Amino acid sequence: MKILYAPLAILCLGLGACTSSIPAKTNYPLTYQREMLAVHHWDVMAVDVANWLQNLLIGPVDEQSQVQAREVRPVALIVRQPRYGSEAGDVFHDLLVTQLVNRGFIMGEGPSHGLSVSYDIQAVTQPWMLAKHNDSEVVINASVMSGDRYVGRFSDIYYIPHINKSLYVARGPAPVTTRMMEIVGP
Repeated sequence: MKILYAPLAILCLGLGACTSSIPAKTNYPLTYQREMLAVHHWDVMAVDVANWLQNLLIGPVDEQSQVQAREVRPVALIVRQPRYGSEAGDVFHDLLVTQLVNRGFIMGEGPSHGLSVSYDIQAVTQPWMLAKHNDSEVVINASVMSGDRYVGRFSDIYYIPHINKSLYVARGPAPVTTRMMEIVGP
């Protein structure tokens, strides 16, 4: 009987040697992502960034201690718009400044008025997304800088209907105005 098991053991060892060490494909666990459907949702995005800034620079503040935190630790910020804005980005800028002022931040516009906050909004469309959902995605990145050093960085992703993608696409530089001149000569 022991002799009958020997070929089986050799076969199992041989099959084990044939397996590859390449990882098997697997999907990510299910996650959820909010969808931007209205201008109100740009304010929701501004709230997300303002909450992150508040937690990073002031610390979590509840309703009762918010007044005390404003008096004890005022933080000055300058929110910089991207070089080339978009319709959504322009509105987002104003909504973010409003949210930060309402949280007690001191807002300035000159480079010496505080920490620099910059952000960018990028629209992304994957071909498979259009085929399945007719959606695109928007990535927002916000950074807080002290001089040339990052103090913090925030990134989040939202769905948008593909038809609204143009609202998020950055406008290029303004066209250079040229003048036509007639040259008269011999």
